[in-house]
Amino acid sequence: MNKYLVFILALTTNFIFSQAGVNIAAENTFTNSKGIMGHDGIWVTNSESSRTIKGSPYLFDSWKSTNALIYTKDNKAYKFNTLNYNVRLERFESKFSKDSILAFNPKNIEKVVLDGRTFKRYLDNEFQRNSYFEELVVTKSGTILRKYETAIKEGIYNPLTHQKTTDDELIIKEKYFYTADNETLKLIQLKKSSILKTLDSDKKDALKDYAKENDLSFKNINDLRKILKYYNTL
Repeated sequence: MNKYLVFILALTTNFIFSQAGVNIAAENTFTNSKGIMGHDGIWVTNSESSRTIKGSPYLFDSWKSTNALIYTKDNKAYKFNTLNYNVRLERFESKFSKDSILAFNPKNIEKVVLDGRTFKRYLDNEFQRNSYFEELVVTKSGTILRKYETAIKEGIYNPLTHQKTTDDELIIKEKYFYTADNETLKLIQLKKSSILKTLDSDKKDALKDYAKENDLSFKNINDLRKILKYYNTL
């Protein structure tokens, strides 16, 4: 598709500002969408249309995102109807047509809120670069984060025929971290003992009792949010 036509299409269909959205964004002024497209995005090839390996590099199955917002560091916000996170390339992308993908430069992005989930960039100590992490829970002691990474799951190999009977597959893996200062990240496991170590010691017994009484698991994200929401009230 002609890039100029795609650009016009983007302005008329992909950036829709509802009255409610304008009110919500009073402190993060919504401006003409050409700003983020002209300075903070580049057109790229659709990662899915050209891949030969099974599986998808995208975090979400659907590109539909009627409430997705990209907040920039210059105190502006942009609403997108088609947004997804490319885990393999660690960037957010917006699809305008099958072969027209706009990839956003993360340097000017403060955060991305997609389907109620907040993504921010933190320094990944393992690779020594800034990467996107999902903020799972924010407590008065710190923040629990989730990092997404891709890996190749090798297909089944038949030693008799020296051939693979199943294809290799691109899969998405998760890691969990904790930060008390929004800078230093510590790798943790999503289990009771690890989570409790990040919290005030005098509140641990109360949390264990609360989780037990309400049949909540520290390993379940939704349950963990409930537990830590209670923790913030103690």
